Formats: sequence, structure tokens, C-alpha cells
Amino acid sequence: MLSKVLGAVGVVLLIAGVVLAVRPVHVDSQACGSVFQPEKGITPMQCDARLDTRSDVVTGLGAGGVVILLAGVATKAIRDRRSHVSS
Repeated sequence: MLSKVLGAVGVVLLIAGVVLAVRPVHVDSQACGSVFQPEKGITPMQCDARLDTRSDVVTGLGAGGVVILLAGVATKAIRDRRSHVSS
């Protein structure tokens, strides 16, 4: 059960990171683009702070999701090994 919960939370964090990465950023009603593809023809100084902050959040969500997902897989593997060794 714990491994399923950890896996689900990891997947949710990864999906949230992808959604935030492709969602456009706006500064003073001006489109700056997304983390993956900044808007063309925009002065970098106007959007740098927002895009940097968004990329930090996306990186944190992605890394956290991967770590939690791996923890779920490791928990499942350990439980399977313990039940196999015990029998």
C-alpha cells in the first residue's frame, strides 16, 4: 500500500512539473513564453526573474517526483524480497 501511495505522489509531482513547465509566464500582461520555449522578440530582462523562478519550481517538482517514485519502487522491491525470503 505504501509503495502505491509513494508511486502515485511521485507521478502527481512529475505531472505538476510538466504542467508548470509548459504553462506560459506573464509579466505585466506581457507574454514571456514557457520554461521550455521563451517567447521570441522579448527583452530578456523583463522575464528573466519569472522564468528563473518557474524553472526552479519545475526542477524541484521533477526531482522530488523522481525521488518519491524511486522510493515507492524500492519499498515494493524490499517488501517482495522479504516475503520471498521468509517463505
